[in-house]
Amino acid sequence: MLRSLLIAFALLMAPPTLRAQEPIVALVGISSAPIQLTAQSLAALPAAERDVTFETSKGPATRRYKGVLLWDVLQANKALDGLKPVEQLKKTFLVSAKDGYQIAFSIGEIHPDFGNLPLILVTAVDGKPLDGGWRLAAPGDKRGARAVYEVVKIELR
Repeated sequence: MLRSLLIAFALLMAPPTLRAQEPIVALVGISSAPIQLTAQSLAALPAAERDVTFETSKGPATRRYKGVLLWDVLQANKALDGLKPVEQLKKTFLVSAKDGYQIAFSIGEIHPDFGNLPLILVTAVDGKPLDGGWRLAAPGDKRGARAVYEVVKIELR
């Protein structure tokens, strides 16, 4: 009994476990150094929410995604400043996940004057914050293969 009390006391006196580190995404290709996207920097942008339905191996699935539009992230970081629309349309960006998965998109796909795809850097799904890292979702895609889980880098080219 005394041993159990001592163990419990030791556990109570131990320092609290460190909180999981907040996700950070490196935005590369805009300036000489990568820009760090943090929860704080995303909170300064307009929130975007979308119900997204996509095909899975088990049939259609619908989720409510909340985050920020990637277009707004690029605009806030002046990624395309000084470029005429025709020059902007030459740009692409590569989204990389923690596990090495990568998907390429063009600026024309997400530019409001052209494709207007509301590509979302997702911070919550169905009202629950994501564990691990943020996700990139492509609403309007029939399949979810262009969704990138645990995004670590977005590289503008």
